Amino acid sequence: MKITLAQAINLLSSLHKKVGELQNEFFHIHVIEVPKGEVYTPYDITVEAVLQELSEVWHDILELKEIIQKANLNNMVQWDGNSISMIRAIETAKHLRERLHLLKTLATTKKREYHVHHQSGAIMEQIALFDPAEFKKQADKLTRQVELLSSRIDKVNYTVEIEVPLAHKYLEA
Repeated sequence: MKITLAQAINLLSSLHKKVGELQNEFFHIHVIEVPKGEVYTPYDITVEAVLQELSEVWHDILELKEIIQKANLNNMVQWDGNSISMIRAIETAKHLRERLHLLKTLATTKKREYHVHHQSGAIMEQIALFDPAEFKKQADKLTRQVELLSSRIDKVNYTVEIEVPLAHKYLEA
């Protein structure tokens, strides 16, 4: 079954949620507590059935991850004058967001700030060793770059179709 890369990513997220649900179900049904000597009614589903379904979902997760990674390796995005793989684009976007967080921290730092030392009562002066306004400009520019790269990644995610044989198990109504 052909689906977009974005649908494959959403399916992967759904499968991870399914793992969590199955793990919760396992812990709910793996024991039953009844008064000593009383007859009990076992659960409708067995521990073995839950473990089997969990194994199948994990297998599908691994297969889907491999399909997505191959698509991410084979599809390209234009960035900084070059054609780069989606894998590189995604990792670049992550790196840029981390850098953006640091720049925003610097941009919001006060040029000069005073604190009272909590033990001695001495007034301490904290002085920024950089120009916060300059880092605000850099953060604003980097924000635009990250948004541009993210939109290019999204374009590929929503336009590229990939063959996902296991999709019919989860997506067909």
